[in-house]
Amino acid sequence: MRFPVPEPVLGAIGRLNSAGHEAYLVGGCVRDDYLGIPPHDYDICTSAYPDEILNIFSQEKTLTVGKAHGTITVILNSLPIEITTYRADGPYRDGRHPDYVSFTNNLAEDLKRRDFTMNALVWHPKTGIKDLFGGREDCDKQIIRCIGSPAKRFTEDALRILRALRFASTFSFTVEKTAVFAMLDKKDMLKNISVERVALELNKLMTGARPAEVFSQHPRILFTVLPLLEPSYHCAQRSVFHSYDVWEHTLRALSLTPPDLAVRWATLFHDSGKPHTVTYDPDGTTHFRGHQTVSVRLVRETMQALKQSNSLTKTVSLLVAHHDDRIGPDNLQVWLSKLGPDLFFKLMHVQRADLLAHAPHVAKRVDSHDALVKKAEELIANGACLSLGDLAIDGKTLIENGFDSGPFLGETLNFLLERVINGFEQNDRQSLLASALKRLEERKKQLKLQ
Repeated sequence: MRFPVPEPVLGAIGRLNSAGHEAYLVGGCVRDDYLGIPPHDYDICTSAYPDEILNIFSQEKTLTVGKAHGTITVILNSLPIEITTYRADGPYRDGRHPDYVSFTNNLAEDLKRRDFTMNALVWHPKTGIKDLFGGREDCDKQIIRCIGSPAKRFTEDALRILRALRFASTFSFTVEKTAVFAMLDKKDMLKNISVERVALELNKLMTGARPAEVFSQHPRILFTVLPLLEPSYHCAQRSVFHSYDVWEHTLRALSLTPPDLAVRWATLFHDSGKPHTVTYDPDGTTHFRGHQTVSVRLVRETMQALKQSNSLTKTVSLLVAHHDDRIGPDNLQVWLSKLGPDLFFKLMHVQRADLLAHAPHVAKRVDSHDALVKKAEELIANGACLSLGDLAIDGKTLIENGFDSGPFLGETLNFLLERVINGFEQNDRQSLLASALKRLEERKKQLKLQ
């Protein structure tokens, strides 16, 4: 292994071996290490049966929730390690899980049931990597290849279709052709997979190295789980501002975003409303008035259908809603205050990618955009007033100067904040207090007239 294996993991393998059983690191940790990626968890496969595992680690804390499928989780030095008995799977009648498993002491039997060759690598501290299905060669060639029949692998578990695309995005690999044909043939089985599992794979795909390329190569598969995007496919944009149709523009923009989940979901859906709002001039020029509102509705429907978190859904919806709004030097502080720095910079990522995916003469505006981002960073670094907490005056000071606690106090603080943000007032205690007292006097006069 290129990266140090934690001592508790090596200790677990050693204890299994000392009891007379085979034991290897298996799957993602071996694959990632081979690819030069630090593993984040460690799984062990073994010839020991579940009760034997429990006996070997009888003095340790164990979790047996996966025992029926051969998995015992052992906690060693606070590190959870999944130890799974070699097994052969029964039929997958639900297209996701085997009806039953049969334990075996044959490593090859266990590995041949796995999805892809790169995930069937095993490692032992004394013998190194054992590769029964050409996983290392496929990793070297950057190919995702099924073990055995691709059609059988995807029929057993349709989620493997999305896992293949997720790995393609994450590792910049290419899915082998026979696997692609099988994925297309079996793609409708994805409709039977729980939306939570689909969402998890899509989120990992979206934050990978090349989601746009995967979407471009496999649109029909992705439209199966993201059907509201399909109308964008080959939807023409005939105007001086665009060089690509809606789908190609979207993917070009997506390819220019950082691996931020909300930014990428927002970029993917920012123009999804265009096919539903298109109108044509007599010369064929297209317009998409109001597409932002429709795009927000479509992304909300998608996120809710996938049972994404409320926080992610809200953030993505806001980014889509504002992706076409004008932000300039004159209203920069207003937008920073309205959105908060984190959401503001996410929006600027979306707008930058969108801008660069337009026609070349439009994309040239990116220099102005980048200057605006730099200015925003300077405002924050210099302590610009963006929230009530940044005001040089607070509610306690106003109460000490004659204000009553209540709605008018809050309204006055927000009034002062708005004046500072819009440049009508300096963020200075004395000037803000004077403005507040003037407002209080006007309020008293109005109440007397009533």
